Amino acid sequence: MLISMPTLSILTLSAFLTSILGGTIGMGGGIIFVGILASFVEVTYVVPLHAALMIVSNGSRVVLFLQHINLRIVGFYFLGLLPASMAGIYVFKLLPKDLIKLMIGMFILAAIFTPLKPARTAIGDRVFVLVGMLAGFFGIFFGASGPITAPFYIRRGIIKENFIATKAACQILDHLVKVFLFGFIGINVLAYGDVIVYLSLAVILGTLIGKRLVKHLSEKAFVAIFKFVLIAIALRIIVQQLYKFLSWLL
Repeated sequence: MLISMPTLSILTLSAFLTSILGGTIGMGGGIIFVGILASFVEVTYVVPLHAALMIVSNGSRVVLFLQHINLRIVGFYFLGLLPASMAGIYVFKLLPKDLIKLMIGMFILAAIFTPLKPARTAIGDRVFVLVGMLAGFFGIFFGASGPITAPFYIRRGIIKENFIATKAACQILDHLVKVFLFGFIGINVLAYGDVIVYLSLAVILGTLIGKRLVKHLSEKAFVAIFKFVLIAIALRIIVQQLYKFLSWLL
């Protein structure tokens, strides 16, 4: 184990609580947990360690919501995911990551403040090739790509259990590719193998609780909570990056 017991306790509790959020609305927990991990884990291991844990988290959602998966969307998603992930790992050390974070935060806000009413005819399934590309490329840098890709599911009419299941299936592929590519460049998540075991148990338990909670949400409440979480995440990203830029200027 490369971290202390108090730190492991904090991470385990955080994994549990954020997985309840993810199990209830299908997103939000991942990107929050990335920020927590970054405070305790060596920076080069944040994204791959998060990916390994999210394989377990999303895997538990897939098992619990299996009958709600839209396999056609998952297939289109993977077509864009793989080449974009390979491009992302290639430029991992080259791009100004703080600037990209700021742009992502602004993109999320723009996506949220346009109408998000579910409609089957709003977009077609093939757009998920693009969604996979976005997830693959930006996921390499920031670990959690849910806030970027999630609005596309809502516009496609993928709500509640269908949203949680389909997005989880897509993200399993996303995180598997990340773990492989980071391993390819010498960053092996097995260095934190024992930590992954503890955190995995926490996220499975949190997902089970989240599944019970989602049954009590109406579609209107689901979309409202979804928007609130995304806005909070976007504002957090934007404020953090603006603060960094201002600190650099001053």
